[in-house]
Amino acid sequence: MSNTYLGLDIGTNAMKLAVIKGGRVQKLCASLLPENLVRDGRVTSPDALAEELRGLLRAQRISERKCVLALSPEAAFVRRITVPWMTTEQLKVNLPYEFHDYIQKDKELYFYDYAVAGVNRNDAGNPETMDLLAAAAPKELIAAGRSALRRAGMKLSAAVPEYLTYRNLITAYERAHPDSHPREYCLVDMGHSAIRVHMYRDGVYETSRVLEYGGVSVGALIADSVSVDFHIAADYMVSNYKNVQELSVCRELYRKIAVEILRAVNFYGFNTPDSDLRDIYFGGGLVKIQALMDAVRDAIPLNLHFMEELLPSAENTDLAGQCPAAIGAALEMTGR
Repeated sequence: MSNTYLGLDIGTNAMKLAVIKGGRVQKLCASLLPENLVRDGRVTSPDALAEELRGLLRAQRISERKCVLALSPEAAFVRRITVPWMTTEQLKVNLPYEFHDYIQKDKELYFYDYAVAGVNRNDAGNPETMDLLAAAAPKELIAAGRSALRRAGMKLSAAVPEYLTYRNLITAYERAHPDSHPREYCLVDMGHSAIRVHMYRDGVYETSRVLEYGGVSVGALIADSVSVDFHIAADYMVSNYKNVQELSVCRELYRKIAVEILRAVNFYGFNTPDSDLRDIYFGGGLVKIQALMDAVRDAIPLNLHFMEELLPSAENTDLAGQCPAAIGAALEMTGR
């Protein structure tokens, strides 16, 4: 039986694909998506997505078809909860009610899953409560993803919330570095539509904060400043045409982003009194803007790293930092 899997991360403006064999990266690739094909984490046209996937697989000569899909934070809920100790059957019944603050629709319209983060026992050694990572995803969303993959000649093996794809990366990294890894991690996805700050402790997901900034915000400032269409401005941003990344309005935004990331770090520390967070890891397209990373480095008193350091060996290190969720998704099926 093949131990090769594809990890697929479908973002707002691009999809990233990782080929993982035996826990090692074999190939990474990415492709821009048509505008508005993905909105709020949902695919608007499975047929169009299938065509994009077929084209990417053909261009990259990828023959493997078993795929693990990374679910965007907008598409899947993830909660860290503590519940009374109960059996698997009892959890199956009770888990939907843990999402009553998030899900207003019929609870039967969602899939639910969980992972045990810890069991708390009394003095006699008997279990009293359970710490869980609980997840919920719309059945309609999973069905649409399965349909798009099938039309592209692929097979959906599993779907994993993005938060947990990063947990898989951390688990794999700690297995490879058993004596030299931190206890806590702050992972920052510097994405197109938003910046997401994720916290992990003892290999378990703790919390996240979403910043309403991203590549779109930078592109909009450039478009307004140099009076060009947004799409042209986005190209200017990527290529740093005439040093548009250095515009004063962009530098002001970089400082705001750095302060907001610092606030997320400080909030985590306030709620985790024994925290000794020392390391922060950055990934995503915006890490290529040097002025932004300089502002982050000046504002945040942590050891700054890039997500490539956490990833299994990859042939394309430039692309690796943009594909952590795709790599982490595939690791779900390869023992991490």
